[in-house]
Amino acid sequence: MIYFSLTDIGQRCEKNEDSFFANIKEYNGVPVGLFIIADGLGGYSYGEYASAKCVEVVKDIIDEHMHNMNFGNLEDDYVKSVICNSIKIANDVIFENSNKILMGTTLVCALIINEKLYVANVGDSRAYMMSENNLVQITKDNSYVQHLLDEGFIDEKEARTHKDRNKITRAVGFEEQVEVDFYVREVQKDDKILLCSDGLTTMVEDEVIKNMLKNSKPKDICEELVRLANDNGGRDNITVISIII
Repeated sequence: MIYFSLTDIGQRCEKNEDSFFANIKEYNGVPVGLFIIADGLGGYSYGEYASAKCVEVVKDIIDEHMHNMNFGNLEDDYVKSVICNSIKIANDVIFENSNKILMGTTLVCALIINEKLYVANVGDSRAYMMSENNLVQITKDNSYVQHLLDEGFIDEKEARTHKDRNKITRAVGFEEQVEVDFYVREVQKDDKILLCSDGLTTMVEDEVIKNMLKNSKPKDICEELVRLANDNGGRDNITVISIII
């Protein structure tokens, strides 16, 4: 398993409110990949705080559990509870420190253990997986535009330019409780995983992402996708993590 991660302020933002973590670490001889992207919301420095705090809390809690995990008899439901509870604790921390100021963050978290990929998602940061040249979006955006798509009110082309495409319906820290979407996938050698904030996906089409993932190394993937997002306008911060199993 190899990876590369990259973040960029974009062309129109004064600061970068994305936060991320990417690491492969051995626990009891088992390599575990933990990858997180959070896209802060709230303006001023509140979004920056929310995303950084979310990443910090989630990675620390997952790391603590990994030290005591039985990798020989690993249950998907147990991994789900560890990841989702870490996000709920991060939600508590951010919400309690908001002082009635609306702030929060998206979150996409990927944990790779024993040929299993566990993904948790809140908001519109995404996880993609490419296996045998087939690209699949694992996560589903928690957004107003996704709701319109699901109900058939708009199509994919209209969604890309919709005036409310940046409105999300869930975030870590916005409310007292947070709902987390969770996904489990089996992975095999040479599968490719991509995590990204919406600064990439609002600027770069999925078909372009697919073509970039086909033959590139993680570093090349990240650098080229960030360049393309900026060339297309760079309206937001851009963060990408590319992983090859």
